[in-house]
Amino acid sequence: MSAIKEFEYRPLADGMLFGESPRYSNGLLYVSDMIGCTIYTINPKSGEKKVLAKVDQQPNGMFFHPDGSLIYSSMFDAKLYRLKDGKTTLYSDLSHIMTGYCGDMYIDSVGRVYLDDTGARVLHGEDPSPGRLIVIDTDRTAKVAAENIVFPNALVIARDGKSLFVAETFGEGLLKFDVGPGGELSNRRLFWSPRSLPDFAAKDAAGKMVKIDGGCIDAEGNIWLSMLGYEEFIRIDQQGNINARIKVTGHPTACYLGGDNGKTLFLVVNQVPEGESIFTAMVAKKTTSAVGTAEVDVGSI
Repeated sequence: MSAIKEFEYRPLADGMLFGESPRYSNGLLYVSDMIGCTIYTINPKSGEKKVLAKVDQQPNGMFFHPDGSLIYSSMFDAKLYRLKDGKTTLYSDLSHIMTGYCGDMYIDSVGRVYLDDTGARVLHGEDPSPGRLIVIDTDRTAKVAAENIVFPNALVIARDGKSLFVAETFGEGLLKFDVGPGGELSNRRLFWSPRSLPDFAAKDAAGKMVKIDGGCIDAEGNIWLSMLGYEEFIRIDQQGNINARIKVTGHPTACYLGGDNGKTLFLVVNQVPEGESIFTAMVAKKTTSAVGTAEVDVGSI
């Protein structure tokens, strides 16, 4: 087995409450500050942070559409919005189908939106419960593509568009689905579990919440995972072997590849007060968030 590569975390920007869903486009990084109700742009070279949009009902997942517009979610009212040429318009109202919050998002090459439905409104006091994957087709009709996913997260699609990966943050681990020509999902199976980590048992016994949060996929099919409670971003190959890691202090929450050559991994790390529940701390606005980078050896799709 090859040695695990280690890459270095370098700070870029801070001053947010709870960062999520980093995305890169045209020389800028885009980040949702969920608790701060703001979407920011960040200059990857200077770290300069600017307000792009205010989202009163809290932003979460977002992704760039093939037409260049930014599609972002509004969590509490279950709506997706399109931001293009400085104008914001409603893209899809999902209040009739959403059972929890809008979570992570991925948009495929034809403009089909895949969206996590968390299954529970945990910031409103509900206990985690099984969620679903929602697909919004190019005509903006929405349907449930998969069910019984315990707090879905880390949504990515392989380069060939034929496989979708999604994490069960409070479930088994990283799931894999086959993707049909119309966006339908089938052949659900467990791809990787945090229980395979060599020190999982010790951390679990110590009360550490070792779970998958965000993730992204690279040009070789490796998947970067943000490991809550583990203080590492790890990269696994298509056989489920860990081949790289980045150590951080705090809760690794989300990551995304971009930059001039596609090999800059943007890393969102959130801080939660010791001994407090992450959801309780978020509601009380006790969390803080920073974005960093790591230069890695395999670039974006």
